[in-house]
Amino acid sequence: MRLLDVLKPPVLQKNISDETVDQKTDSDVKFQDIVYYMHTRTKTVQNEPINFFKAIDEMQKLDWKYSPNYIGFTNNNTQENVQFSRTEQDKWYAETLIKPDGNWNGYVWCCYSEFKTIENMLELFFEEVSWSQMLSWKLKRIGKYAND
Repeated sequence: MRLLDVLKPPVLQKNISDETVDQKTDSDVKFQDIVYYMHTRTKTVQNEPINFFKAIDEMQKLDWKYSPNYIGFTNNNTQENVQFSRTEQDKWYAETLIKPDGNWNGYVWCCYSEFKTIENMLELFFEEVSWSQMLSWKLKRIGKYAND
């Protein structure tokens, strides 16, 4: 053994796998791609981006004494939609299209509910979690398809 080899500090190998951080971590923040459309006495909107808080604010603006009034939301990530019409001060009609394979044949799930339940359901819709069980839906066929 040579003297230089003895005086040279040993090479320490560091196990880098202990320090490796998983690069593929999921963020708690989701990008919401939700748009809305609306029609009431003083305002009409078509496919504008919206968040939950603005959605609730816009719903409160629907004039229940004016017909037709409606507001609808489409989640472009999940392809889900829901539409509401305010029929009385605290009575709402809700419906969602049934589109198997992306084709709509006139079938909807529909129901009536008070605003607090609608608000709770809409919050789940915006969070992209299971939301449809919040209401007692009934199957209905509407429009030109109703007489097929």
